[in-house]
Amino acid sequence: MLDLSYVFAVPYMAGLLSDLGAEVIKIEAPHRLDQTRGRSFGPYLDNDPAQDPWNRSGIFYVLNRGKKSFVLDLGQPEGREVFLQLVSKSDIVLENYTPRVMRKWGLQYDELKKVRPSLIMLSNTGYGATGPWSAFPSQGTTLEATMGITFYTGYPDDKPWKVGQSYPDFIALWAGLTALYAAIEHRRKTGAGQWIDVGMYQLGAAMIPEPLLQQQLDGSDTTRIGNEHPEHVPSNLYRASGDDQWIAITVETDTQWATLAALMGQPELAEDARFASAAARRTHRDLVNELVSDWTARHPVRPLMELLQFRGIASGPVFNSRDLLVNEHLQQRGFYEKVTHPEPVGERRIIGRPYKLRFRDAHIKGPAPRFGDGNLHVLRDLLGLDEEKIAHLFETKVVSDVPTNPGLSGRMDTETMLKLRTLVAVDPDYKTVMKK
Repeated sequence: MLDLSYVFAVPYMAGLLSDLGAEVIKIEAPHRLDQTRGRSFGPYLDNDPAQDPWNRSGIFYVLNRGKKSFVLDLGQPEGREVFLQLVSKSDIVLENYTPRVMRKWGLQYDELKKVRPSLIMLSNTGYGATGPWSAFPSQGTTLEATMGITFYTGYPDDKPWKVGQSYPDFIALWAGLTALYAAIEHRRKTGAGQWIDVGMYQLGAAMIPEPLLQQQLDGSDTTRIGNEHPEHVPSNLYRASGDDQWIAITVETDTQWATLAALMGQPELAEDARFASAAARRTHRDLVNELVSDWTARHPVRPLMELLQFRGIASGPVFNSRDLLVNEHLQQRGFYEKVTHPEPVGERRIIGRPYKLRFRDAHIKGPAPRFGDGNLHVLRDLLGLDEEKIAHLFETKVVSDVPTNPGLSGRMDTETMLKLRTLVAVDPDYKTVMKK
């Protein structure tokens, strides 16, 4: 499998496929680093860029596990010749350039299938390969808005708000994997290849089905409601005791409300006309939230969650990244897998998959690649090129072991970020915590 992609959706797609046993070669440009190799996506290892910052990014290690890195300049004719040789030996090609890029290089699907008729190619773009918006560049942060998701994910009487970091990328990831599996099955039955044209923009409709249906039914639109639920009250995030501790609670029935009222030490609230029914609680939403908040603020979040769950009320703590890394449930499920990386990274825990396969050994097969670590493997072992040809490719910078344009690097100013609350906390003892 050849992976020409950058950042989140498609690189992670290829990383998960490597967990299932696919041999994945990540083709990187010598002059354009994958953004996740740079400082814009988080700190370097121990917040130290050292001499090779492009090999010290945690996010890159997660998304690109199990791959080999082949640094190839597709802007040069010889680079494209080498790429086509690789395509002739490959089953799948993944890419997420804007549509004009592969066409400019003459590497669109119709050309690639001439050298590999059974090839499956997945192209992941913001708006698809056709249509009036096809040439528009995009990323998850802008797609959330054009998808319509952001219109509904804000607070009452406030502007639209984003859901999170690159939310559409992960929708595209799972949709793309599904399409790939279908294409592989199609090839098994017919021998024919496939081009999968993923337009991330179109995935947004699946995330807002209720507003779309409501608009078609009566022409009305739903309003932004923050963390609450339009029907169920209480259903919100409530502050617990401690520093920035929160709990999510949802009451779905009048019986659950009576149970919650008793736990709060106010059983009479279940009989109060203002709260006894779901409709009444919706009318007095603000007062209900105030009553629940007063109670939760006096209790630690974990015991509170366990108490509510034991009594059949859906609830859960709002975890930060540290909470998740040490979470006993995720650990017992084997979600974090220990992966040994070349020094100085060493052994690190990498997130696995959100599923288990009973009859398939799915696990992280190896670390993410250092920049260009697969160059000789590809040129010698896969393509069988002689030493003279290999030397020529390096001399002409068609293939490279180091970035020709590494960009800016540096340490994160954690002290300032803590003051600005861009960072909530920095754990100087994180290595000890992670070994537990």
